[in-house]
Amino acid sequence: MKTNTLKNILQEYRNAPKEFHATSYWDSYEKGILDTVHSIDLSQLRSGKYPILATFGFNDVIYSYHPNLSFWKKAILKFIHRYLIMNRGILPYHLKTSDIREMAYRHCELMGDLSNAKPINAIEVSTFGRPQDIFEINGRKYTMPFLGYYLRYCFAQKHIAFKGDEIIVELGSGSGYQIEVLKKLYPDMTVLCLDLPTQIFLCQAYLSEALGKEKIVGTDVTLKWEDLSNLKKGYVYCFGNWQIPLLRNLQFEVFWNAASFGEMEPDIVENYLDYIKGNSRWIYLLQARHGKETTGKTQVKKPITFDDYNRLLSGYVLREEHDAWQAHKRLSESRGYFEGIWIKE
Repeated sequence: MKTNTLKNILQEYRNAPKEFHATSYWDSYEKGILDTVHSIDLSQLRSGKYPILATFGFNDVIYSYHPNLSFWKKAILKFIHRYLIMNRGILPYHLKTSDIREMAYRHCELMGDLSNAKPINAIEVSTFGRPQDIFEINGRKYTMPFLGYYLRYCFAQKHIAFKGDEIIVELGSGSGYQIEVLKKLYPDMTVLCLDLPTQIFLCQAYLSEALGKEKIVGTDVTLKWEDLSNLKKGYVYCFGNWQIPLLRNLQFEVFWNAASFGEMEPDIVENYLDYIKGNSRWIYLLQARHGKETTGKTQVKKPITFDDYNRLLSGYVLREEHDAWQAHKRLSESRGYFEGIWIKE
């Protein structure tokens, strides 16, 4: 079943127009990700066993080990954390790992209150895939990424004031963690996820476990759709990124893109936005303010910057933007990530 599903997605992707194929940034990852997915044990999806999957969100590890580190360097880092840091106050200010987790959780509590959001203690993370970095507070389970995605919801909630019956479109859904947060807070939301083949394959596999298979409409159903007349409220629908033209005649509340636009060139982003501009009332973006690298193994041919987003979003007004944070630290010091929200004029 797994092999046939992925094979069908890949076949449709290869037949899609070139403007929807992976950009130069993902070219360096594509083969490695595909090789990994062909032999993956989904029960280990979040354990750190497959480091390359961290490139699109499956990074539930305490240390994000670089895939090129030797076995011995990885082993040393793991030993240092487990036996020297985990339960001892030798970090700055005598902090322990449990202190950092507690502060991250309290950060979410505070931001939830300030944003008039549903509280973090109303939900907990799925344990499917054996997440390495899982902890419990007040009887509920969390990971650092889960708390980070909750904060993104809080920022959007401050402006959108979700009612819970909205249609959300996320391009570049990656792991599906953002959808997990939103759907656990608002079970009646309708969500459309779009991504590259292996990413959407793993996204629907994870969400089927995290939210329940009965709430997920996978690519085995949607891959041949010619329109969205079969959409039903309250479900999560998975599509290939090349199926975004289906949105041309759909009116929806929120378009969501976190990080993936930054891995494309401005003309590619413009093409995607042409399918959603005017149809979405709100647009949420979390991106590298000055664009991604233009040299090295992973690179873009031309970076897209904050000014480019403002230019491309004609017909929309920027409500707020600020530096993006995870629950426990700033999001990427080197690239200067921002999150912003625009509303249709």
